[in-house]
Amino acid sequence: MNRNRKKVVAASVAVGMTMVMGVSPVLAANTDISKEETVYVNAAADGTPEDITVSDWLKNSASAGDLSDESDLKDIKNVKGDETFTENGDQLTWNTAGEDIYYQGTTDKELPVSVKLTYFLDGKEVKPDELKGKSGHLKIQVQYTNNEKKTVTVDGKEEEVYTPFVMMTGMILPNETFSNVTIDNGKVISDGSRNIVVGFGMPGLKDSLDMDEETTKEAEDKGVTIPENFEMEADVTDFTMSSTFTVALTDLLDDMDMDNIIDVDSLKDSLNELEDAALELVS
Repeated sequence: MNRNRKKVVAASVAVGMTMVMGVSPVLAANTDISKEETVYVNAAADGTPEDITVSDWLKNSASAGDLSDESDLKDIKNVKGDETFTENGDQLTWNTAGEDIYYQGTTDKELPVSVKLTYFLDGKEVKPDELKGKSGHLKIQVQYTNNEKKTVTVDGKEEEVYTPFVMMTGMILPNETFSNVTIDNGKVISDGSRNIVVGFGMPGLKDSLDMDEETTKEAEDKGVTIPENFEMEADVTDFTMSSTFTVALTDLLDDMDMDNIIDVDSLKDSLNELEDAALELVS
């Protein structure tokens, strides 16, 4: 494997159908003042975003009287206090009285990573609203797309690489409706009355590791894959299904020792550690 593969810049994010995303940029030279942002996305059954709500937490450990912030959110409101703000374009100035600030707003910006769900019944693609009450063999394809690239310097050259995301989608499938549940990239956990399905993917990671065709084939021969999607299959009776939940994380990738991935075997070890961490998070 290429030791000089591209390096990636991680931001802390989560996404869902319901989706959740977060970033923690420092607002000032004073490290006692920082910002944590979480994005909640409600999406249609095929993954199309319908509304996006952003929650920001200004951590005022320095007990500063005023905090300057930058935001292009709409309909901004304080959700945990009476502190007020003034705005000048995208610049916000909060009168904090020394307290942390929790505010919320909306946005229609493109998400850094997106999810598409496609449904098949007995081998034929169907729209999700056509499935209610149907019986047969169901397949759900979940495709992750990384929309976020950053420019980094590698060996003195500027390279465009994807921001790394570990995507996990969870489904709760009751036994009276779903049977013979399988998944290709993920895990099925049964508690006797329902199946909890967790699928995962890492869109853009293969490109970020600079895996060429030869390396990819060598990895696959050793049972190592870096999936960007997954498929869940089951036999269904009188189909009905609750919401799915998707989370996109980058802090799990922080735990991977990218600098020590020098061959396929070390990549396999790192991916196994990553999967263990993801399943522990699910538990």
